[in-house]
Amino acid sequence: MKYYRMLLKKPSRDFVRMSSHVLVGERSIQCAHFSNAQPTVVFENGYCAGMSCMKYWDSAFLELSQTHSVFAYDRVDEVLAESEIEDIPQHLEKTATLLRTLLESKGLHAPYILVGHSLGGLYMQYFAKKYPDEVASLVLVDAVYPSDKTHVNVIDTNIDNIGQAVLQMPSFGELPMSILSATKEEHKKESCEKMQMIDESISHQKAYAKLYPHATQIWVDSGHLIQYEKPEAIVEAVKALVDK
Repeated sequence: MKYYRMLLKKPSRDFVRMSSHVLVGERSIQCAHFSNAQPTVVFENGYCAGMSCMKYWDSAFLELSQTHSVFAYDRVDEVLAESEIEDIPQHLEKTATLLRTLLESKGLHAPYILVGHSLGGLYMQYFAKKYPDEVASLVLVDAVYPSDKTHVNVIDTNIDNIGQAVLQMPSFGELPMSILSATKEEHKKESCEKMQMIDESISHQKAYAKLYPHATQIWVDSGHLIQYEKPEAIVEAVKALVDK
C-alpha cells in the first residue's frame, strides 16, 4: 500500500507554482526552478516513463530553495524501453545537453551541485566526468551501480550499458561527494525474491563506496525513494557539501 501512495503523491502547491514547461525542439519539458544563491542544486530523476517523477523531490527542493538556486525536471525515458540503444555515448551526450539547455533557459549557471537518484545517478556521474568545470559536488541517491550483467529485459540492458560507458570514462578526481544508500529494512520482511534484489542493491551500494573512496557514504533507513521517505537526508547532505 505504501508503494501506491508514493505513486499517487501530489507535489505541494508551492512546488507546482515554481513549475513551467520549456520547449526544446518539439519536446515540452516540465521544469521547476527557483533562483537564489549559488551553487545551484540540480535534481535528476531515476527511471521515468511518462509520469511526473520530479514531484518526489518537492520537500528537499523547497527546503533548499530558501538558501540556494534549485532546479528539477521530468526526463522521460521511453527510449530505454523501446530497443537496445546502439550508440550509448550519443545517448549520454543528448541527455547532458538537454539538461544544460534547460538550465541555461532558466538563467541558472555553473557551478552545480548534482543530485541524482537511481538511474539519474549514472547520468549525473556522466555530467560530472564530461563537464568537471561545471560541477561543485555530487550527491548519489541510492544510485544504480554500473554492472556487466546480461539481461533479457531491454531496459536493464540499456541501463547496464549506460553504467559501463560511464565507468569507462576518465575519473573526475576527488570531487566532493556524498553517497546516500537505502537500507531497505522495511522491505526485507517481504518475499525471498525481493530479499535477493535488496541484497544485490546493498552490495552495489557498498561497491560505490569502493569506487569513490573519498566520498562520504550515509546509510539511510529508507526504501529506494529516499527523496520521498527521508528528504531531510538529501538536504543535510547538500548543506554539508556546501559547508566544505
